Amino acid sequence: MTTTDEKELVARCRKGDDDAWRELVDRFGPKVYAIAYHFTLKREDAEELSQEIFLKLFENLHRYDGGFPLVAWILSVSRNLCIDRYRRRKREKSFRFVSDEAVTAMLPSDDDPAKAALRKERAQMLFSALADVPEDLAEILILRDLNGLAYDEIGKALELPEGTVKSRLFRARAEVARKIRERQESRSAPGALASIAMAAAGLV
Repeated sequence: MTTTDEKELVARCRKGDDDAWRELVDRFGPKVYAIAYHFTLKREDAEELSQEIFLKLFENLHRYDGGFPLVAWILSVSRNLCIDRYRRRKREKSFRFVSDEAVTAMLPSDDDPAKAALRKERAQMLFSALADVPEDLAEILILRDLNGLAYDEIGKALELPEGTVKSRLFRARAEVARKIRERQESRSAPGALASIAMAAAGLV
């Protein structure tokens, strides 16, 4: 159930309260942008998609009945628009050829050049592997390990039981790890980086 605070916020937004709408955008904007960014991998596209999401939210605010958390509804709308955009693009363009700028923006700052270079290499390998796994697995890994959403948030957004979310995430990590290991072996390099899929959250 939504909280009293959220109900009041939505009610104020419906009445045309500009301050309330700014509060809603400020409160949920970072999560909306994060989802948009990890589906577009470009700052400009993410900003444009975030604006589309909030426009959609504004147009459909009357549909929100408070029967479940506001964040779940917002994530559901965000996810639907992002998935539509994601499916319209070739996945090879979305993941395999990720720009250096996109990868750098997702990585934490690090004063150690060697560590920064390793994180960047791991991120590139992760996105390359994501291009080769089934879409239903890739999207859950993106939402959990790259966006940091909780299992219940992902379940509500994707309309899946929490158990299904966890099982798909396990399969996604295993599949990505396998793809990375295969790439490493084909390059005759040590396979240690295959563990990146199990620690993907550490990249962002």
